[in-house]
Amino acid sequence: MNEEADKNLLDQQKRNWVSRWTTLGDIERTLIDKPSSGFEAWARTTAGVVVMLLSLQIITGLLLGFYYVPSTESAHTTVEYIEKVVPAGSWIRSLHHYGSMWLTLWLVLHLAQMFWRATYRRRPVAWIASVLLLALILASGVTGYSLPWDARAFFGTRVTEGIAGGLPLVGSAVREWILGGPEISPITLGRFFAVHVMVVPILILLVLAARLFVFRERALVSEAEERRLEVWMHRQVFRNAISAAVVFILLAIYSWKYFAPLGPAADTAAPGYLPRPGAQFLWLFQMLKYLPGRAASVVAVALPGLILLGLILLPFLNAKPIKRLIPHPRRTVGVVIFSFSFLLFTVLTILAYWKDATDPIVGAQLRRQQAEEVAFRSAPFTPLRARTSESVIDEQSDAKDSGKQADNASKNDNQGNGNTAVSNVNASSNMQTNVLTGGPPESYIINCSACHGTRGQGVQKFPKLIGVGSKPRRSVEDIIALLNDPKAYGLEAPMRSYADKLTEDEKREIAEWVASLKSK
Repeated sequence: MNEEADKNLLDQQKRNWVSRWTTLGDIERTLIDKPSSGFEAWARTTAGVVVMLLSLQIITGLLLGFYYVPSTESAHTTVEYIEKVVPAGSWIRSLHHYGSMWLTLWLVLHLAQMFWRATYRRRPVAWIASVLLLALILASGVTGYSLPWDARAFFGTRVTEGIAGGLPLVGSAVREWILGGPEISPITLGRFFAVHVMVVPILILLVLAARLFVFRERALVSEAEERRLEVWMHRQVFRNAISAAVVFILLAIYSWKYFAPLGPAADTAAPGYLPRPGAQFLWLFQMLKYLPGRAASVVAVALPGLILLGLILLPFLNAKPIKRLIPHPRRTVGVVIFSFSFLLFTVLTILAYWKDATDPIVGAQLRRQQAEEVAFRSAPFTPLRARTSESVIDEQSDAKDSGKQADNASKNDNQGNGNTAVSNVNASSNMQTNVLTGGPPESYIINCSACHGTRGQGVQKFPKLIGVGSKPRRSVEDIIALLNDPKAYGLEAPMRSYADKLTEDEKREIAEWVASLKSK
């Protein structure tokens, strides 16, 4: 009996010390809710997973920020450096990339379990804070998508620009604010970066601070009841730790096996590039295909906004006039919102994957893009050359005349079409792909670029093809014969025969393109 009394006294002294020097006791009392057991207790561990994933986003974001430069000239090079040079850089970036998607999923699951327990009745501040956190994480995903500034990011930014520009009344102003001017420029990327790393994190911290330090939701209870709640809270923290650890291990393994996407730089993107958003936005991307013009812009902005607004207002839908119209209005409206959202997101996401898989033209283009990304990842890192280097000056001089006509055509198109999203996309494609005159054929990208690079520059141990046409026995006809029977030209594995894998036309277009590559 004396030992138990001494233990209780020691515990009380510890709590007094913590209360005197920290606010942890107040935070704990803010977080304590009605105790649960069994499956319900484990369902509530979504909170611990959300905290872990949010912390992981902050940590990995800071690590990436040590290397990233928010400039259209340097952004892609710095991300490539992270992927190819920084130790574990590709894994860290994958943790950040996929962690954002997983965080969205787990926040939705967290809201679902809160709704199941009717938390919006007892703890409306916790409910509203969770909904606001979901909205901010989605905003972070939109702005972070553009930061790598590869082809996927550039054309994704074009889609965002088109949605903003199509809004009625305010479309032009919103579009110009997003871009930082009339067209995509270095200011655009800087603006996305500022929102992603400063505005959104500050708003997240404000939401969390309000949740933990400003608003109180728990009624006063007796000392014995508070002790019982504290014991349960300590056990629940342990459950949260287990769930968070399991999810982290799964995310770490997934990120190690599947690296975050990164393709060639935006200014080398081939015409007809098909951007695809992250999994959390794929449903919206698919829905826009079925809506015309301005209607697509309105729905893309209004529908997610109305869903989030409906969830925020849920705790307040309990007035007597509403009860006369709808029995149990909060529960009924909540079920409608969750059911509609789940069906909409699930059906459209599955439909998006299915359409891409079954459309032969889209499938071929996506395979080409995938092959380009694989080849780009396999190529060694090439540092960004200074603008004053002689090779860059020579290349710019050579390209000046060939690009002049296309630039003039682009300007004429802009003057004729105004600021519509379609004319912006076309003008951008013209400006961004001037360098692609004489680019590699699709058959080369799919079959050869993984070893020889997207521009014939060679990849790791595999030889470059630049200047091959000037060597003996490397005419167009020789290259075609080499593709049919590499051993006849003294080439061993891994070079293999393409006699039955390529058509005669594909072999000839590859041979003619390779023969045209001239070394400076």
